[in-house]
Formats: sequence, structure tokens, C-alpha cells
Amino acid sequence: ATSYVCAVAFHYFNELSERKRVTSIFGRYVAPQVVNEILENGEEGLKLGGSRKDVTVLFVDIRGFTTLSESVEPEVIVEILNEYLDLTANCIFDHGGTLDKFIGDATMAIYNAPLPLEDHAMQAVRSAWAMKQKAVALEEQLQERFGKAVKFGIGIHSGPAVVGNIGSKTRMDYTVIGDTVNTAARLESNSKPGQIIISDTIYEQVKDRVIVNALGEIQVKGKLQGISIYEVEGII
Repeated sequence: ATSYVCAVAFHYFNELSERKRVTSIFGRYVAPQVVNEILENGEEGLKLGGSRKDVTVLFVDIRGFTTLSESVEPEVIVEILNEYLDLTANCIFDHGGTLDKFIGDATMAIYNAPLPLEDHAMQAVRSAWAMKQKAVALEEQLQERFGKAVKFGIGIHSGPAVVGNIGSKTRMDYTVIGDTVNTAARLESNSKPGQIIISDTIYEQVKDRVIVNALGEIQVKGKLQGISIYEVEGII
């Protein structure tokens, strides 16, 4: 009986150790929430396909990065880029978001997938505001070192999207697909350096907790109707 108990205990702790190792390694390539879902669901978690879900999507891009790249050595550019991407990732994780992917010098995040997240629209806004505040110190460093500064441009939108494993049987991404994602990306591309742009959909969910400047309606590529947008200027 003692041997059996010891064997079960050894197996349990060995499995727990392996789980931590896998989470630690693959958590550097995909969001920790995605790793946990795969470990929980086994082979089922690796099947292609998705489900419809209401999510908030955030895009953040570094403004002025291309200009800076032209005047700084590639090794230094990589160092700067990693600092900024690390900052965005930490702000996303701190507010319950899922880091979907890095796209060059841009970051895409999802809120409310794969794990449910209460008040996900506001959590995305809080992430964006944290990015803007924490980027100030990095901007000052760049200005001192290179005489040039870069800033974030951020776009946030909420709505339905298909969430799941997209790709092929040999290479897939856990991501979101749909008009909500496209709209968030368009808002980010319309943001000026240092701006956090939210859609009217986001605004309706957070209006009592943020300070905004109404920017009117813009025409977004691929949409027949315009979208009312707001710049976040503070959090109450």
C-alpha cells in the first residue's frame, strides 16, 4: 500500500512538473491561456475550427518606428522593439487579455477568449491606457539616445467573432476572425501617435468610467456606414 501511494504521488508530481515545463516553454510563443486550454483539452484543443463569441480586440502599433529604423543599427532596433513589445504584452496580461500575435512592430490582443473575462471592453481600455503611460519613459530614453521618439497608436473595438484554431493541420494559430477584428485594425490605422481610439460600441460600454474626446464619424475601408470614434484621454 505504501509503495502504491508513493508511486501515485510520484506520478502526480512528475505530471505537474511536466505541465509547468510545457506552460513555461510554449507560454513564450503563445498566450498562457491558450497553452492551458490545450493542456486541459488534449487533442480536442488542437483541432481546427472555432466558435462564435463576443470579444474585444485591441491593436497597437509603434508610430515612427520605420523612420527610426533607417537611422539606427539593426541590433539596436531589435533591442528597442523588444522593449516595446514586452511593454505591450505585460499591459495585456495585467488586465486579463490574451496576446494573439506580434505583427512586425504591432501587437494584437483579444479579451474574453479563450477564457471568459468580465467587463472585457473596459479591461482592454485599461490595457491601452497603461501602455500609453508606461511608454513615456521609453520615449524619453529614445529621445535622449537618438534624438527621435516613437509613440503608440491604438485601436479598440468589440463585437462578435469566430474564435478558435485557424490554419492547417500542420500549422495553426489560436486567433479571432471576423469584421470585429478588421474594424479594430482600421481604428488603429486611423489613430495618430499617442492616440487611443475606441469605437462607439466600446464607448457605450465604458462611457461612465473614461474621459474622451469625440472625434466624429469616419469612413472605414470595407464598411458602407461610418463609425463614430472617440479618443480616450483618461480613466475615472
